[in-house]
Amino acid sequence: MRDFLKNYKHLPAPMEGIMRPAVMEVCTALELSPVWITPFFRVSETVPKVRELKKFLAPFLPGKNRVVLQIMGNDPAKLAETALRGMEAGACGIDLNCGCPSSQVIRHGSGAAAMLNFENTAGILAAIRQAIGKNFLSVKTRLGFADTVEAEKFLPLWESAGSVDMFTLHYRTAREGYMAIPGREERLTSGRRLLENALVFGNGNIINLAEADDLCRECGLDGTMIGRNFWRNPFMFKDPALSANEGGMILWHELSKLPYGEKHWGQGSAIEMASLILGADSPEAAGLKKSFRQ
Repeated sequence: MRDFLKNYKHLPAPMEGIMRPAVMEVCTALELSPVWITPFFRVSETVPKVRELKKFLAPFLPGKNRVVLQIMGNDPAKLAETALRGMEAGACGIDLNCGCPSSQVIRHGSGAAAMLNFENTAGILAAIRQAIGKNFLSVKTRLGFADTVEAEKFLPLWESAGSVDMFTLHYRTAREGYMAIPGREERLTSGRRLLENALVFGNGNIINLAEADDLCRECGLDGTMIGRNFWRNPFMFKDPALSANEGGMILWHELSKLPYGEKHWGQGSAIEMASLILGADSPEAAGLKKSFRQ
């Protein structure tokens, strides 16, 4: 998987609430990306059964693409067993979410809280590595909880503890959330220098592939993950010759065929996706909003 990513260095970022099962079935049928990283699968009280993980992964798996299962939690043993079962369920690798800035997630000791209790997180990564052997293991994190200087402590420790294959670094801290923060290039360059052997992907406000390539060159990155702007130009990886509007219309045409009421797809979901892909003021989004009010 690590070698595979050297040939596919720009990927969609995992997005909770956007990557619904119905949406991902359409995206995998269109082969929009060679690799998907799932939104987080939260592990709390119990370890999920293999069949539960297969159901979660199913929308990402059809076709030639590969899927990395992202998990989130704070219990090393439960996360390690979930990782092992995830590999049995069809994932080609495991990603540990250490960056979700949701206050509710943080209160439960997960997501960005991993940076506050970074030694426990090192134990989690060591346990997952032992469970999955030489299979692919990655970490998606921010560059600190309150200050980017914190990364100097946790990034090298995590890389060593889990023999981590890849880090995806979101340049903001957890407290900065999604605010407009300057210094992305400087922060990613500094984060890259803290890691010795892992692949390093950058994340955060990347507009298009040209900007992604520039960011890699400037910061010494191995690749990037693109979040919202992937959905605004969904064929950017498969067919860069298509304009954002052309690619968006192709995807929306397929999504608009989905029946409401199944696989977390309803009129509200359709409005959200039409607004994201085509714009909140697009005729498609406006038409859905009008019909919803009637």
